[in-house]
Amino acid sequence: MKFKTYIFLGFFLGISLLFFLLSSLTFDSDPEIIFSPEVLTSQDYLNSANQWTISNNTDGSLYAEAGGLLLKSDGDPYLVYPIQFNYKKFDQLTITFYADKLVKLTIIPNVSTTGFGTFELVKEIKASDQFKETKISLHLPFFKDYINDLGVRLSSEQSANIVIQEISLKKMNPVELLVHGAKDYFRVAPYSGFTANLFPTPRVFGRSAMVYALPLILILIFIILYKKRFRKIAFLLLLVIWVLTDIRMSYESLAHNAADYKSFVQPSENERSLRTYDDFYQFSDWVQQNLVNNDINVNFYSSGSSHFPRLLQYLAYPLVIEPESQRAETYIIYNRSDITYNQADSRLYIGQELLSQAGEVVVNYNKNSFIFKETSNEF
Repeated sequence: MKFKTYIFLGFFLGISLLFFLLSSLTFDSDPEIIFSPEVLTSQDYLNSANQWTISNNTDGSLYAEAGGLLLKSDGDPYLVYPIQFNYKKFDQLTITFYADKLVKLTIIPNVSTTGFGTFELVKEIKASDQFKETKISLHLPFFKDYINDLGVRLSSEQSANIVIQEISLKKMNPVELLVHGAKDYFRVAPYSGFTANLFPTPRVFGRSAMVYALPLILILIFIILYKKRFRKIAFLLLLVIWVLTDIRMSYESLAHNAADYKSFVQPSENERSLRTYDDFYQFSDWVQQNLVNNDINVNFYSSGSSHFPRLLQYLAYPLVIEPESQRAETYIIYNRSDITYNQADSRLYIGQELLSQAGEVVVNYNKNSFIFKETSNEF
């Protein structure tokens, strides 16, 4: 029996080794290039009704640049292309570009209608002056049915010059698909405070990994209960699944710790960022240092986490925080690009709507964050 067990485990390890050897080989199918200087200047493209558009950006043009096309980004542009496909036709997108600022790349199916997305479709690309190829799997539930258009979002904290060389779509072969499934299993989702007391399952192709593992586990349990001849082998395979799951969970915890160290412990105080709170802890310290002594109540307007008002109330106690209010004379604004100070009448506006009485900006934290204090009782 031991001999048979060793043969079975040897076969299992041999298949695993073969899988990883195959994964190192490339089996490239012909991609369909949908964006490049050559494609966008071709007569077929110019005569086509399906063309790329740029939205949410002041400059809607592309400019010739060495090796690619330059997009002058305001900070959050969308490239939109009307194209119909599902993951049976194409299940991988490759984009080659560089930017002079850190850019968050997001692929959005049906961007002009539903615009759903997931963390698997997001990649952060560091600033560089060299082209970098980024591959993103589209083998996800969002692409199961035909989409009508595809969005490429290139967001950055500041204005950026982004040079795009090529965007292409292809169909992964079975080996590439298996390799990507393994990568999916070990991909760690971004930290979320809402999962602090939960154990989020790893995802493979956009679905819980248990969708694929549970049938195998049930089969092994059935063998253990009813097939004495293969009971040891089934126990060993269950142990392998158990150990692999534990390794994955430990890896996720360590990955979050490493991310915290790189973003909050290692950087200087002015560059720290903590998970979903960004630089809010530094901002709260700055608020307490710059408020005058007679400020007891403040109006607070922020973007980002809905916890910010309660968190500032805790950190700045005994200050009373009035979220989205106009009752107090002092306004604390945090990362609100839609709230501006009009020097002509010394008032705050939210979009085109009047927000405050006349006053002055006491001090600025950054472009979209500041403290404002009213000096007049008249609107």
